[in-house]
Amino acid sequence: MIRRATIAMLLGAATAFAQEIPDRPEKLQFEPIRFETPRVKDFQAKLKNGVPAFLAESGAEGTPLVRVTVSWRGGSYLDPKGREGLADLYGSQLVQGGTAKLDAAKLEDRLEALAATLTSACWDTGCTISLQVLDKDLTEGLDLLMQALREPAFAQDRLDLAKRQARQRVSRRNDDVMSIASYQMKYLLFGEGHFASAGDTAASLDAIGRDDLVAFHARLLHPKNLFVAASGRFDRKAMLDALNGTVGAIRPGPAAQVSPAVPAPDFARSPAIDVTDKSDAPQAMIRWAFPGIRRTDPDWHAAFVTNQILGGRGFTSRLMKRIRSDEGLTYGVYSTLEPGTYWRGDVTGGLQTKNRSVAYALRLALEEIRKLQEQPVSEDELRVNKDGIIEAFPSQWATKQAIATRFAEEAREGWPEDWWASYREKIQAVTAADVQRMARKLFDPAKMVILVVGKASEIEAGDPDHPGELKDIAPLPLRRVPLRDPETLKPMP
Repeated sequence: MIRRATIAMLLGAATAFAQEIPDRPEKLQFEPIRFETPRVKDFQAKLKNGVPAFLAESGAEGTPLVRVTVSWRGGSYLDPKGREGLADLYGSQLVQGGTAKLDAAKLEDRLEALAATLTSACWDTGCTISLQVLDKDLTEGLDLLMQALREPAFAQDRLDLAKRQARQRVSRRNDDVMSIASYQMKYLLFGEGHFASAGDTAASLDAIGRDDLVAFHARLLHPKNLFVAASGRFDRKAMLDALNGTVGAIRPGPAAQVSPAVPAPDFARSPAIDVTDKSDAPQAMIRWAFPGIRRTDPDWHAAFVTNQILGGRGFTSRLMKRIRSDEGLTYGVYSTLEPGTYWRGDVTGGLQTKNRSVAYALRLALEEIRKLQEQPVSEDELRVNKDGIIEAFPSQWATKQAIATRFAEEAREGWPEDWWASYREKIQAVTAADVQRMARKLFDPAKMVILVVGKASEIEAGDPDHPGELKDIAPLPLRRVPLRDPETLKPMP
């Protein structure tokens, strides 16, 4: 009897539950996501030498891992003239070149024995060295990190190997349209004299020696350049003590310098439709750029929503629907609103398509821009895009590592503290009128820089099935931009 009664109760409960399931998916209701944006004050600390640290402990319930990243201001923007590529080599060899106490092979063996990773890298405005280690091995892991940070050996054989690999990469610059477009666009946007367009050459790589890496390191290792992010399973006080005994004990050496401000470009752009001929390319690469705004601009959130609607939201964006889904001209098309970290950014975009489809694809892209400028976005489309941004926002803070890293990056790049705290509210406040206003403000065809790399004769003629030459897509001059020699980066005749 008891068994039958129990079964009856379960069946009754199941039936009652089944009756509550709606007949349409859109009628499903969910509890609202309750998420509070992390605040800097809950994670920040300052080491005894003034280095900012951001600590996000996971507690005993987390995986038994600890991650420590030391980052600093100073990357390829500090490369000396004639030694372009120095920061990239320095960034890789900081760990790969071993330390004064452990040669490269022994360092790798010890990290493997600890099931730990230690990596380093530099980019245009910064560098990092990152450790991941089991919590029980944190002391030894930090010791290895500090050996690499304070006493890098920059082993000559490892440096020679890295230079050979870099030379091989340089020699292949003109092998594909994506690589060509990458370097050509930088020259069109920043000119010849700015670090953002400078690239390593065969001569600059040959000129770099071990002494250059040593001097570059001595210059950067100043406490005022450093930032620390730590996350994982640890006790906060114990971690602060460990960091104060390591990174917090760094003092500036005689050659150490506070890294200077990142210089803004002063290049006067020439809006145009620029074509670089690569006659053997079956497909063309298209890149474009409009002048943007900085993330601190009051219009930023409206601009972000506008860009998401146009091309920033993947398969639901207008560019993707029109050019990929409706016309089948490309596998993907994108539009990105850059944050403008050190100067006003750009709104960049691009796609890859057949040579003869270039003019038609660009006309479609410009049509979608005009629609945003001339017709208010529907409330439904606006709501879907804003909801998508807001609902995805918590995922940016999903792990303790993400939180600590984000705050360290924000501090290193000089953004206002807790800028993200009001992010969702400001996105929610964007109106259809704001989107139309920002579309008009951002997407001025007269200020557009367009680059196309591919078979020029087919690109310029256009598609016979969709008549219209490339020169007619926008009120801009059509220019030929020569390929550059891959080893010297000088324009080729």
